[in-house]
Amino acid sequence: MLAYGYYMYWPKHTFPPLVAKILRKGLWAESDKGDQDFQLALKYYLEALDHYLEIGGDTLSDEFTGIQLKVAEMFERMNMLEDASFVYNEIATLYLSVLTAPADSEMGRRVIDNHHRRHLIQKDLRIAIKLVELTPDTVLSKAILMTHLLIAQDEVNRAMGGRGFALTTQQGQGTTISYLPDPSKPDVAVTASVIKTPEVWEPFADEFFNALDLFGALCVSTGDLATAARVKISMTESMLLADAEPNKFLLSQCNLGSILYLQAEEFEAEEIAFRRKFATAAGIDPALVSSPDRYNALDAEKRENLVATVSDADKTAYAAAISNKERCIDLSIKSYESVLELAKSIDHPQDTVQSPISQTVALATYGLGVINLHLLHYDRAERLLRESRVRSKSCGYEELITEIERELSKLFTEKKALQSGTHQPVTPKIEMDIHLKK
Repeated sequence: MLAYGYYMYWPKHTFPPLVAKILRKGLWAESDKGDQDFQLALKYYLEALDHYLEIGGDTLSDEFTGIQLKVAEMFERMNMLEDASFVYNEIATLYLSVLTAPADSEMGRRVIDNHHRRHLIQKDLRIAIKLVELTPDTVLSKAILMTHLLIAQDEVNRAMGGRGFALTTQQGQGTTISYLPDPSKPDVAVTASVIKTPEVWEPFADEFFNALDLFGALCVSTGDLATAARVKISMTESMLLADAEPNKFLLSQCNLGSILYLQAEEFEAEEIAFRRKFATAAGIDPALVSSPDRYNALDAEKRENLVATVSDADKTAYAAAISNKERCIDLSIKSYESVLELAKSIDHPQDTVQSPISQTVALATYGLGVINLHLLHYDRAERLLRESRVRSKSCGYEELITEIERELSKLFTEKKALQSGTHQPVTPKIEMDIHLKK
C-alpha cells in the first residue's frame, strides 16, 4: 500500500534522500497502518517542503508541486477547505505567472521547452478544476476557469496554424460528419470534412474538455444559457478535431441539444410575457392570449385593438423572441438527430448494460420526444418516448426511465384533455440533473 501510494503521487520522480525519507513518514501516517493520522502526515509534508526549499529545489517542479498537493489533500481530509484552497491557489498563481510571462523574462525562462510548457498547461488545468470544486462563488469559479482555459486555448490556436474544419465535399480530406452550425447562422452548411489534429491538444486534452464542460455547467447554473450554448458548440468543434472518444463527443452534442431547448424556453417565456403585456394594455384578459392558438381564436375587433396598442419597438422585440425560440428548437432537434445519426456509424456494443453510447442515444431520443410533446406532436412524441424507454431499459439507464414515465404521463393527460375539449398544454421540462449528463 505504501509503495503504491508513493508512486501514485510521484511517478518517475526522484527526491533527495532526506526529502524522500520524510515523505515516507507522511505516507505511513496517513495510511491505515498509521491510523490515518492526517495531522501528523501534514506535519511531515510541510517539513518535506521546507527541506526541499532549503536545498534549492525548483518550486515549479513536479516534485515540489506534488508535495504541495499532498499538503492540500491533508487539509481537505481534515475539512480545512480554506487552507486547501490557499495551497491550490498558490500553485495556480505560479503556473499563471510562468505561462503568461514573456519567453525572454526571468519567469518565462523557467519553461524549458514546448513539451515542458504543455505539461505545465496540463497540470494548470487540473489545479484550476480542483480550485473551482472548492470555490462556492460561481462567478469567481467562472473567472478562474476562463483564465486558465484561455492559456490552453491560445496554445492550441498557436499549434493549429490555421488547420481545422474544412467545409468541403471532396473525398479523402478527412472524416465527413454532420455538423451543427452556429445558432446565429442556422442555414450554414451542415456537413464538414474534419481534418483531425489530436496532437495539438496533447497532453492536456482530457483536462481541457473537462474544464470546458465545467465552465458550461457553471454558465447553465447561473442562467447564462447563451454562453453555455456557445461553449458547447466550441467544445463540439474541438472534440471533433481532437479525435475525442465517440461517447464523449456524442454526450457533449446531446447536452448542447438540452441547453438549446432550455434557451428556447427562455425565449418562449419572453413571448408569453409580451402577449400578456399587450393584452393588459388593450383591456383584454391575458388568459385569452396565453398561447398562439388562443390569440388566433380572438375575434377580429379584439385583435385589432390589441395590435393598435403595441408599439413598433415591442412588435419587433416580440417577433425576435418568437424567431429566437423557433431557431433554438430547430437547432436542438438538429443536435439530437446528429447524435442518433453519428451513433449509427460507430461500432459499439448495442444496448449493453451501462454502455455510454447506448445511454446517450436513449438520452437523445428522449430529448426529441420532449420537444415533440412541447410542439404538440403527440403521436411522434409518444413513439420517441416509448423508444427511449425501451433503449433505457436495455442499457440499464434506470435514472432516465423515471423522467420518461413523467413525460408520458403528461402526454396522456394532454391527449385526454384535448379529446374532452379542456386542453391546456403543459410545457415539458427536461430535468437538468438527468439531461445534462456527465
